[in-house]
Amino acid sequence: MKAIVLFGSGRLTKIIVKSYLDGMLEGYKILGCYSRTKEHRDSINDMLNVGHINSFEELIALKPDYLVEATSPSSTKEILETTLKNKINVILLSIGALADEEYYKHIEGVAKDNGVKIHLASGAISGFEVLRTARLMGLTKASLTNKKGAERLKNTTLYKDGMQDKEMTAFDGSAYEAIKGLPTGINVGVATALATMGVYDTRIKINAIPGYVGDSQCIDIECGDMVKAHLDVYSKTSDIAGYSVVALLQNLNSSIVF
Repeated sequence: MKAIVLFGSGRLTKIIVKSYLDGMLEGYKILGCYSRTKEHRDSINDMLNVGHINSFEELIALKPDYLVEATSPSSTKEILETTLKNKINVILLSIGALADEEYYKHIEGVAKDNGVKIHLASGAISGFEVLRTARLMGLTKASLTNKKGAERLKNTTLYKDGMQDKEMTAFDGSAYEAIKGLPTGINVGVATALATMGVYDTRIKINAIPGYVGDSQCIDIECGDMVKAHLDVYSKTSDIAGYSVVALLQNLNSSIVF
């Protein structure tokens, strides 16, 4: 039996907990949850029928095999190194935390030194295996086009006057630049970049559409004229990210691995 702890207590964590209680995570035991919001974390721990956890230190003292993160890139960076040094594997949803190449290399080294791994949950990415295979073959182009409602860009540096009235390009540049303007909404773009040409050479385009509900992620890759792929996923809500963690955990514990 492998042990899991949860860092974060929002919608995605609740999907993971529900899946666990519904018997979808055979071979695992969830020991507890911690987040900064006491009411939310207590609610999750009550669902799990475990004791309340009042600090991150209490969480990792449970000595789990895996910590599942579902918070934000900034919160993740605060706990990631400590988690790895306690020899706990991490399943990461806030992939934007790895957008900085120097930090990526540093945290990769910490994981190696401590004999643990960081697993990137696929979220709304399609064809992770295709992306990684194409990279081995010699990628010449990698891009992601994201469509989202203009309302979701409010209070970000990407918002422009007129977005509520007509479709506009909110951003067109590298994945590294995109994460600065939209730190909690472009995890898929960063994950695509890490799986393909890196955060500096993978192009991200974000189109803002008035009244658009959900997210559309369209990935295009090329290996010269040898391989071309167009991968398109639409998700009305963020639920796909929570279920991608469940699928990853099932795969890690399966005798037949996809």
